[in-house]
Amino acid sequence: MSSAAAEPATPTLGSNRDIADSVKVSLSERAEKAEQSNRNQDIDDSDLPEVIKRLLKHIRDLKQQIAEVQQQISELARQQDLSDEERSLLMDGLRSQLASLSSALSTAYASLTKATKQQALNDEQRSSMLKLLNS
Repeated sequence: MSSAAAEPATPTLGSNRDIADSVKVSLSERAEKAEQSNRNQDIDDSDLPEVIKRLLKHIRDLKQQIAEVQQQISELARQQDLSDEERSLLMDGLRSQLASLSSALSTAYASLTKATKQQALNDEQRSSMLKLLNS
C-alpha cells in the first residue's frame, strides 16, 4: 500500500520539476530579450538610418553567437568524459556552425558597407556607426 502511495508522488515530483524547468526557460527567454533590447539601446538611440541600425544589431548578434560557439569549443576541448570519436564529432559540428556564422558575419559586413554608401552618411553618422560597430 505504501508503494502505491509513493508512485503518485513520483510523477508529481517529476511534473513539478518539469514545470520548474519550463518556468526557468521562459524567464530566461524573457530576460534574454530584455537584455538584447537594452544591449542595442545605443543603436536605437543613434541618428542612423533604420537599415544601418538593423545591420549593426545583426552584426552584434552574430558576434555574440560566434563567441558562444567558441566558448562551447573551448569547453568541449576540456571535457575528459568523452571518447576521442565523440569529441571529434561534436567538434566537427561546432566548427561547421562557427564557419556558417563567420560567413554570415562577412555577408553582414558587406551589406553594411553597401548600405553605408547608399545612405550617404555624414561624417558624424559614420563616426557614430564605427563607434557602435566596435562596442
